[in-house]
Amino acid sequence: MSALALLGAFGTLLGAGYGFLTLLARKETQLSLTEQIAFSWLLGTGAVSLLLWIFGLFVHGVLLPGLVSIICLSLGLVGWRRMVPRPLRRKPNLFEIFLGIIVFLEIAIVFYLSFVHTLGWDGLLNWEIKAHYAFANGGVIPATYFSDSGRAFSHPEYPLAIPFTELWLYLWLGEADQFWAKTIFPIFYVIGTFLVVALGKRFTGKTWNGLLMAAFLFFVPQITVEVGSAIAGYADFPLSIFYLATIGCLFCATEPKNDAFFRLYAACLALLPWVKRDGLILWIVAAACGVFVILRTKRSSRHFLALFPGLLIICGWRLYLSAMHAPQAAADFLPMNLETFSSHLDRILPLFSALLAEFHNLPIWSLFWFVVAVGVAYLLGQMRNPGTPVLLNALFVPIVLYLLIYVFSSWPNYLEHVGLSISRLLLHVAPVGFLIILLAVSRRRVKSPAPVHERGVTCTMAVSERTPVVELA
Repeated sequence: MSALALLGAFGTLLGAGYGFLTLLARKETQLSLTEQIAFSWLLGTGAVSLLLWIFGLFVHGVLLPGLVSIICLSLGLVGWRRMVPRPLRRKPNLFEIFLGIIVFLEIAIVFYLSFVHTLGWDGLLNWEIKAHYAFANGGVIPATYFSDSGRAFSHPEYPLAIPFTELWLYLWLGEADQFWAKTIFPIFYVIGTFLVVALGKRFTGKTWNGLLMAAFLFFVPQITVEVGSAIAGYADFPLSIFYLATIGCLFCATEPKNDAFFRLYAACLALLPWVKRDGLILWIVAAACGVFVILRTKRSSRHFLALFPGLLIICGWRLYLSAMHAPQAAADFLPMNLETFSSHLDRILPLFSALLAEFHNLPIWSLFWFVVAVGVAYLLGQMRNPGTPVLLNALFVPIVLYLLIYVFSSWPNYLEHVGLSISRLLLHVAPVGFLIILLAVSRRRVKSPAPVHERGVTCTMAVSERTPVVELA
C-alpha cells in the first residue's frame, strides 16, 4: 500500500507540474525528456505546496487533499492534451553511454546515503516538524504554532514549500513517516543532474559535456554528503536547484524569440522565496537579472509582469505571518539598519577573509571553486552576450549579499556564525558555477572571432539531440 500511495503522491506532483509546464511552454520550443521531468517536479512541488497552504486557509481534513488532488489531476489532463514537443532522437555514442552509467550509479549512491542517514537538525526541527504538525491537524499547521515562543527554535517564519511537499506524502501515506519524507531530497539531486545535462547540451551543443558536468556534481562534498547537502533533509539543496532552473532559463531567454524559457524563468523565480527565507535574496538578484535581460534584449514592458507572482508570494506570506502573530525578526541578527551597519564596519575585512578561506576548504568543496574561478576569468573578456553577465552576477552578487548579512550577526563570535553556515549559503549558488564552467567550455570551442559566431551554440540551436541519461533515469 505504501508503494501505491507514494506512486499517487509523486504522480500527482508530476502531473500538476507537467500541466503547468505545458501552459508555460505552449509548444513554442522543444524540451528534452530530462527537461520536462525536471520542470514538472519543480513546478509540481511549488504548486502543490502553495495549494495546500491556500486551501488550508478555508478547509481541512479529507477535503483538503481531495481538492488539491482534483486540481493536480486536472492539470495532468491539460498536460496530456497539450504535450510539450520533444527533439528528434539520435543514438548515443559509447562515451555518452559510459557517462550516463556513471551518473546513474552516482544517483543510486545518493539515494542509498539518504536512506541510511537520518534527517539533519534543520531537516527535522525546521522543516519536517511543520509537516508533522500539519498532518496531525488535518493538513493545516495550528495557528498556535506560529505564536508559541516555545517553538521559536523551529523558525515558524520559514516558508512551506519543503514541509508541505513532505505533508503531501504524509497525506497520501496516511501516516507521518519520516523515512519516506527523505525521498524528496535525493529526487532534487536527480532533478539537478537532469538540469545540468540539459543545460549543458543547450550551452555547448554536446550531450557529453552536460553528462560530464553532471557526474562532477557527485564529487563536491557539500552537494552530496555535508550538512545541507542532498541527503540531509535541509532546504538549502532544493533551493539551489530552483535557483539553477531560474538562472538557466533566464540565460536561454536571452536568445531572440525564446519567450517560453522566459515564462519558465518567471515561474521558477516566483518559487525561490517560497522554498526558504534566504530565497528572498536570490529572488532579488534573479529579478534584477531578469530586468537587465528585458532591457538589454528590448522586450516589451509586459515582461516585467514576470516579477509579479514572486511579489505576490512574498507579500502573501508576510501578511499570513502577521495574521498568525509569528515573529518575523531573525533571532540570530541585530536590527538591519544603517546605524547597525556603520557600527560594525570593522567586520567586513574579517568576513571576506573567512569567505576566501571557505573557497579553499578542500574537504567541503574539493577543487570546485578553483575550476569556477578559471571559468570566470575566461568569461570576463566576453561580456557582450547578455547571458554572460547574467551568470556572473547570479553567482557573485548573492555571495556578497550573504556575506554582508553577517555584519548584522548578533552572535558574540560572529566568525563562528560564519563558519557554521557559510557553506550552506554558498551551496545555493554553486550549481550556477557549473553553468559558468559549461559556458566557458562552449566559448572555448568557438574558433572564429566573427560576431555571428561569438555566442557559440545557442539554446535554441541545441535541441536536436536526445540526452542518453534519459534512457537510464
